[in-house]
Amino acid sequence: MSADSIYAAPNRPAKVRSLRGLGAAVVVLLGLVIAADVFAVVVGARLYGLWSAEALDQETYSRWEGLYNWSDVATMDTFLLCGVVFLVWFHRARTNAEAFAPGAHRMTPAWAVWSWIVPVVNLWIPRLIALDIWSASTPGDRLGPAPRRSNRLVNAWWTLWIAGMVPTFMATMTYARAVEADETREAIGLTLVSALFDIAAAVLAIVFVRRLTAMQHRKALEQ
Repeated sequence: MSADSIYAAPNRPAKVRSLRGLGAAVVVLLGLVIAADVFAVVVGARLYGLWSAEALDQETYSRWEGLYNWSDVATMDTFLLCGVVFLVWFHRARTNAEAFAPGAHRMTPAWAVWSWIVPVVNLWIPRLIALDIWSASTPGDRLGPAPRRSNRLVNAWWTLWIAGMVPTFMATMTYARAVEADETREAIGLTLVSALFDIAAAVLAIVFVRRLTAMQHRKALEQ
């Protein structure tokens, strides 16, 4: 029997849809996010060094500043594109998880999208949803209350994601009030730290997406 026919099996509480295509797309886009962040780190480090120099070469600075501004556009565009596809993947994963463990989730499927958008709520609710999806998708368990499995991967990913918001916020505030060279250099330094957190979080996000996609595929084949 093919995987597609198993995914559409009529004896399921709800139809389970494959995550593999969306998961692959998310992984590719996360790779682009990482590439854009690495470029931003390289350019930002160079610009930080220019601001630290005693004598600032205006021509060299203008060239690297242009690259730095372009890196901002690249990181934002790749992040937004990846975010949209990730939300589609995450919502489908949550819908599938309802079929695996009906009634065992703390939030409705709609919150798989809204929890990332609503301010303050987006600091912890997506993690709860991810934990419930992870538990419900663990192969080998029958339908019913989602068992609590090892959450280290989810927690590590979420910790890096939240931690990266701190230097991002600080960099934004520092840029807004920057007048002296020291303040501009500080803002660039905070942006570099933020990008490094983003890279680490994106790497763990790739692991999370790949592993959860594979778990749901195996779980569907078991039913």
